Order: sequence, then structure tokens, then C-alpha cells
Amino acid sequence: MTCLNYPRSLYRKCYLLILTISILITGCGLRDENQLYSRSAAEEKFIKICKEEFNWDVSTKLVGNTLWIYLPFEKDIFQLKANRFGQTNRCLIGYLESDFTEKVFYFEYQIMPLLKTEEAKGYTYSLTESMGEDFQNLLNVIYRVYFNAQEEPEFYVLVMADIINGVEIIYTIYGLDLKKIYNHAIPGEEYYKRIPQDIKGDLAIIHDRSGRHLSYREIEMGEFLAKQIAQRIRIKFIGTEDICDAPEEEILKIIAYCLRAYQFKDYRKVIMINLLTGIQMTKTRLDMKEIKEF
Repeated sequence: MTCLNYPRSLYRKCYLLILTISILITGCGLRDENQLYSRSAAEEKFIKICKEEFNWDVSTKLVGNTLWIYLPFEKDIFQLKANRFGQTNRCLIGYLESDFTEKVFYFEYQIMPLLKTEEAKGYTYSLTESMGEDFQNLLNVIYRVYFNAQEEPEFYVLVMADIINGVEIIYTIYGLDLKKIYNHAIPGEEYYKRIPQDIKGDLAIIHDRSGRHLSYREIEMGEFLAKQIAQRIRIKFIGTEDICDAPEEEILKIIAYCLRAYQFKDYRKVIMINLLTGIQMTKTRLDMKEIKEF
């Protein structure tokens, strides 16, 4: 996972995008068990809609339970924009890495108080408005096609790439979460936290119209939760709460919340390493049951 301290504006932008998804997919119709797409028919239908309605040349690849969707653009993904919101960050995330290996969650982090900042320059960067619309439309097509398929992918990995400048944003989405937002089972503010995102830059992205540079693989729930927990940590610690000096308690609450929300039990322990203080903490699955979320 790329370790970036994303600006608050980017998370705020994603939040506003997610709030509109239910509006976009409303009216797509309920699942008709008598007219479900086969795997090949779903792929064909998805690509056809993308091309005919949006003129997108998408590439798809199904790996086990995971559908990868690669959408190349010849336009900017991000933009500089006047910052209407004051700087409220009190924490600097110098490093944050998450992993799930052999049924063990690993979290390494370097979180410190932000003692001094440069004078506000009046601008920040965020997703462009057109990219926001493209993201919404892409989710809408997924709902229209794959939620009416005989075999629904468990996970979707959406890669939206700027093939001129060589940057991309990657979203990992749990299919059941998308259904829940459609049925208003979870609020938008919670849902946007459930979509891990990663921003990458690579010369291999330039002129790559088919996603050749990607390492396609099946996403497991443990990996997805590790990514989501890392994202929740970023969101929590770029807020206004002064919790930078001893972040372990807040991080444990985030981990406990995610594990309970998804009822995930197929792990042995959680290992946390504070690179700034040298504190290393190990919690078993039994220990995690005792942690209060709030």
C-alpha cells in the first residue's frame, strides 16, 4: 500500500461523491431472478454500456471472487483548487502500512503531533469534478449489470488512470457494502470510510490503455479489512482531535470496530508497531473481543 498523508479535501470529496450514489442507482430496478446474466454475458453487457453511454474503453479481469475494472483517461484526475476550509490538522502521519499475512494483521505507523505548519497557501488538491462524475457513473453501471448476474463478484477493484501523466486512483469495494448503501442500510458517511483508496504514480501507467502494468489478484477479506482500517486511521488522525501522542488506544478501537462490523473471525492476532516510540503491541483474537469501540 502506498503510504501517503492524503489531504482532508480528498476524503471530503469522496464523501460527497458517495452520498450521491444512492440517487444515481435508484430506479435501476430490482433483481429479476428469471433474467440473470451469465458470467460472459455480464462482462459483455458491462463493456457495451460503458462504451455506448460514456465512450469508455474499459478492461475487465475476473480473478476468483474479485472483478478488476481498468478505466484509462486522457485527462487529469486531480486539480489544484482554492481551499475553502481552514487547516485543522493536528497530527502528521509520516508513515502508515497495513498488511494481512498468515491470518495476522500488521500495522506499522509513525504518527506525531503537527507542531508547526507552513503558512496556508490557500489551495489544495482534490479529484476533478469530471472524475467524480465518472466514478459515480461507473458504480451505477456495476449495479445495473453485476447485481443482476448469476455470479456476483465479492469484491470490485476500480482503477481509474490518467495515462498521460502516469497516475491512478484505485478503489477497493466490497459488493455487499454497495448493496447496503442502495438499500439505505448504512449512512453515506460510514460508507465512504469503507472504500479503501490508493493513489499511485508510475511511468508504466503512461499510454497503458489495457492495464498491463497491474498485478491482478484475488482480494481476501483480511486484506480488504487491513486496507480499510488503514484508511480509517488516516481519516481519524487528520482530524481535529488531539490524540497524536498516544495513538494506540484509538487505533485499537478502529480495528475492533471493523472486525465486529464485518463479523470477521478468521485471524489469529493483531500486531501494532509504533515506529516513533518503538512500542510494539500484540493482541489475540480474545483480547480484541474485550476492546470497546467507543
